[in-house]
Parts: sequence; C-alpha cells; structure tokens
Amino acid sequence: MPPAVVPVEDGGAGEAAGEEVTYYSCHVAWLAWWNHVRCVLASTFLPCPPAPTTKSAIVRGTLFVPSAGDRRVCLFLQEHGPAADQPVDHDEHFLVLDLPAGLGGADIAAAGRIVLEYQRQWTPPNASPGALLDSTKWLVYCKGTRVGYATRRERPSDAEGWLLEKLRAVTAGAGWLPSGGVEYLRGRFERIVASSDAESFHLTEWPGVHGGGFDGGLSIFFHRVC
Repeated sequence: MPPAVVPVEDGGAGEAAGEEVTYYSCHVAWLAWWNHVRCVLASTFLPCPPAPTTKSAIVRGTLFVPSAGDRRVCLFLQEHGPAADQPVDHDEHFLVLDLPAGLGGADIAAAGRIVLEYQRQWTPPNASPGALLDSTKWLVYCKGTRVGYATRRERPSDAEGWLLEKLRAVTAGAGWLPSGGVEYLRGRFERIVASSDAESFHLTEWPGVHGGGFDGGLSIFFHRVC
C-alpha cells in the first residue's frame, strides 16, 4: 500500500514554503515506496543467477605405501575405462606424484584428506600457468600442517609399472604385495573440477574393500594460489 503523506510543519516560514516542503516530502515517500515494490517484484519473478558450474568424472586412483627403501607414498591417477571393470594400461596415468617422505600411509588414512597447494610465484615470469595438474611441485598439508613437498613425475618407474601390472585386473581393493614389499589401495575416485585453479578427488564407496585404514574415505584437493 502506498505510504500516507505526513504533514510537515513549516516552522513559521509561511504558507508557500509549507506547501513546497509538503509536496517534496510526498514525492520522496512515493519514490521510496515504488523502489521497494520494484525490488520485491524483481526478487520474486526474475530468475536467480546461475550457480558456478563444476565438472565431474570417475577416475581410478592407486596409492603405494612401500615398507622399505624410499618409503615415500606414491599416488597414481588414471582415466577409468568405459566399463566399470575395464583394466587400463599403467602408462596411461595422467598424474604420478611422490608425496613427502615424512607423510606415511597411516597419516593420510587418519586425516582422511590431504591438500596440495601450488603457488603462482613458482611459475616463471611471462610464462603461462598451464593446466593445474601439470605443475611439478606442490606444498602438501595434512591435518592443517605443512608436511613437505610433493613432486610430479611423467610416468611410473619400471618397478612401479610391474606392480601396477599385477593389479591390472583389480578395480578396487586394498592389501599387500609381498613380492614388491608394498601396501596398496586402489579405488574409484570422483574427480571434481571447480575451476582452472581448483580440483579435487574423492574416494567413492567401493564394495568389498576393507582395511588399509581408509575405511573413513579419502579426499585429495589441489589448489593454485597467489
């Protein structure tokens, strides 16, 4: 309902001045009321702005936790085959990472998540930052604490390739490879691309996998920051 016009005292300035002030007050009140109505109509009938879009896909992830020698945990991510149980060659990994030496498999399992951070200052001057996962060096955080650096490799080593070949038919599982002295976890991860500077991988529910300490799930976040 339009606002009522409240009479305004002229303060003794005379009848003409009082009429002018009253008219001005009436005009301002109507303008404020109309702006309010317009805002209500706009918020009611105009469509909401679209939410930021994200892309998701399913990939296969494998973690190796060596028991001797270089005990750095290794992460391998590869595209998933069209079929749920379709094996993928070990040389088709799009990401191979060596995690910090001080970060064990038990630490990752207890945290349930790790965060990898790439800083833009590492990019050479006048160079394009490139794809996020092409970065070769990452700061790694676990439970909110910086635990060291992860490094990216182009491909698995020959020994890792041999172990991955042993797991070729395994879609999801956790266990021990006595011949290689390596504990492993393999499962399907949902890959979520939020932007060119943010991606994450989330271990989905995988039937028949128990043990390895990862029963609570695992999420891996990649961010590029200033």
